[in-house]
Amino acid sequence: MVGNVHYPSNSNARLLDFLNGLTNGGSIKDGGFIELIDATIQYTDGWEEKLKFSYTNNSIIQLAVSLGDADSGRGIGAHVGLKSYPFVEKSQLSVRVVTHDYSIKGNIYHMSYQMIKHVLEDKTTFLPLTHVQVCNLANDALEDFPFAAVNKEQIVSLQDAEFVTKKKTKVTRAESYAGSRV
Repeated sequence: MVGNVHYPSNSNARLLDFLNGLTNGGSIKDGGFIELIDATIQYTDGWEEKLKFSYTNNSIIQLAVSLGDADSGRGIGAHVGLKSYPFVEKSQLSVRVVTHDYSIKGNIYHMSYQMIKHVLEDKTTFLPLTHVQVCNLANDALEDFPFAAVNKEQIVSLQDAEFVTKKKTKVTRAESYAGSRV
């Protein structure tokens, strides 16, 4: 499903906060649904359905991407100069995130004292990534985006991208999940 979302457009508004149900004033929702405007549902059989609006359950969203420039969706982080609260300086790590339908490479940010596990297990629903390359596992189509928010409940695995083997072999979905018991 593809569509546009509208969220409060003040200078500190961030797409990530909207997706996670937060505003400067605190929580605005407990999960729930996101309204997509001018939505297109792309079915697996190739059929498309266009809708003026559609409500999508947050829990099934695998990822949301920003189609604007590198600063779109960043809010206060996009401003030059000193940052006011709640801006926090963070370290960057290049990662590969795998969901059931996508392999996503991008940069994750964490506070210097945090392990990546802590970022994955914090209370927010969506994990922010910048400088993102998304590979659709169904057809190997690649797309680049300045920003993506990945639903942590949809993550199958996350790896440090520096340690991902460069050799790529074609493995069927059944083979890749056959040995994965948790």
